[in-house]
Amino acid sequence: MRSLMADSFLDPTGLLEPAAVATQPFEPGHCARIFRAPLPGQALWLRFTVVNDHDGERRWFVTFMEYIFDEVTLFEQQADSIVAVAQNGRTIPLPERADTAVKTGFPLDIGPKAEKTFLLRITGTFAPSITPAIMAPDLYSDWTTLSLVMTAVMLGYLATIALISVVLFRHVEARFYQYYALYMTCFFVFSFIYDGWLSNFMGVTLPVTVLSPFREFMAGLGVFANIQYCRVLLRIDAERPSIRRLFTVLSGIAMLTTALAVVDPWRLSMPLHLTFFASPLVLLAISLKKVRDGLPQAKYVSGSLLFLTAGLSIAVYFFIFPIEITRATVAYDLIVLRPLTWGYSLAIMGETTFMMIAISTMMKSLQTQRQEALAEARSLWRNALAAQTRHAEALKVSTARIKELETSLIGNPRRKLAAPAEQRFVEAATECILERLGESGFGARELAAALGTSEKTLGRRLKEGCGLPPAAFIRSIRLGVARDLILLRQHGTIAEIARAVGFTSVGHFAKLYRQQFGELPSESLKAVKVAE
Repeated sequence: MRSLMADSFLDPTGLLEPAAVATQPFEPGHCARIFRAPLPGQALWLRFTVVNDHDGERRWFVTFMEYIFDEVTLFEQQADSIVAVAQNGRTIPLPERADTAVKTGFPLDIGPKAEKTFLLRITGTFAPSITPAIMAPDLYSDWTTLSLVMTAVMLGYLATIALISVVLFRHVEARFYQYYALYMTCFFVFSFIYDGWLSNFMGVTLPVTVLSPFREFMAGLGVFANIQYCRVLLRIDAERPSIRRLFTVLSGIAMLTTALAVVDPWRLSMPLHLTFFASPLVLLAISLKKVRDGLPQAKYVSGSLLFLTAGLSIAVYFFIFPIEITRATVAYDLIVLRPLTWGYSLAIMGETTFMMIAISTMMKSLQTQRQEALAEARSLWRNALAAQTRHAEALKVSTARIKELETSLIGNPRRKLAAPAEQRFVEAATECILERLGESGFGARELAAALGTSEKTLGRRLKEGCGLPPAAFIRSIRLGVARDLILLRQHGTIAEIARAVGFTSVGHFAKLYRQQFGELPSESLKAVKVAE
């Protein structure tokens, strides 16, 4: 293989016929190996001569390092006319193409000791430049096969990773797997379109003026998804406001540059290309900070972003500034000569490998936290059971003492005790309230009914026994139990504790709690955590 030396002419209208083009002044291409791609509505013409110095007929293939063209037509210049020989490209139906391989190519058959002059008309391409080459048929076949295998492996890999992220990691955090699945899907669709599968294997003949905006949209959407899942994975929502604002700015830049590229992919796509590798650089700096902060998955996220930054930087740079190709004898040489291809592959393979490790580390960390929380809950439950046992034993002892005192009073009527019957009534009322503690509607009327007395009698006996009216008595029991729950850490939140003792309003509960104990329930809970 070698570079195709050709003279060039840019038809700004894209409407000139071959006979008219032949009379136009072509720019000499003795040293040119890379040509600027035509914009939509334009056509690039390349004129070259192939000489066969051998004694037998020879065949070569004219092809391009780039994948996608709307239409490439090969003309042969004869003595008195220019004849169309073959066509290829995404807008040509499959049965009419000269070559249906992944790579656009045209066979050139040259007789012994003969030479022929050809013209190539090129319209519509993704890349900003065109790099033509001429090579032997075997090399062209090997290169096409290797390119097909590489793109198939890449597409299969992207589809598999997207599926894994949805199936295995959905229980980590919904936002994470949704954004990561979107990220991998964007790369899959981008590769599917860019590598020509839509045209070569599905027969879709959409021009680049239709597909380029969609391709840029998928690329920009991938950048946005990358920012969002890194935000989740690096726990940015728990960071200070300046870091959160930085992610908001990055997201805004990604959307703005994507919108510009969609409007005009040929003239306004440069900001999006810059965002492609500038965004991972910013994310890399933030992830390195998270490594210093001790976040377990941060170091693997850093490795992922490092591969993504390096690979995309190589791919984007050589997409904009392609290198001149040199002689090659095997298909692998052609892959090496195309940094855009292996740079992109390096970015995706390295990024996803390290990201899978980061996700696994995050899952392991979450499982450890859950196990620790479960162990703490079990410990609290055992402490609560022990406290209940101690309370039951104390109540049993108190009951025995009361009965003993009552017996002694019966045996000695002269001994005086302040209203033992009222004390028993207060204890019965207390037990009744504790049994129905979680019922928010349990009030004086329900308590009187449960004790088999009237509300008036209930109020009188509670006033004699403890000096409180029924509503205040019930409230004091509820608040006392609430304080015990806080001290024993039976519930995780104040709202749960309020509901457990029969309060429907957390604010009302906090107000009454402060009136009785001189502090808010949240302050009591905080003091318990500090003490632990």
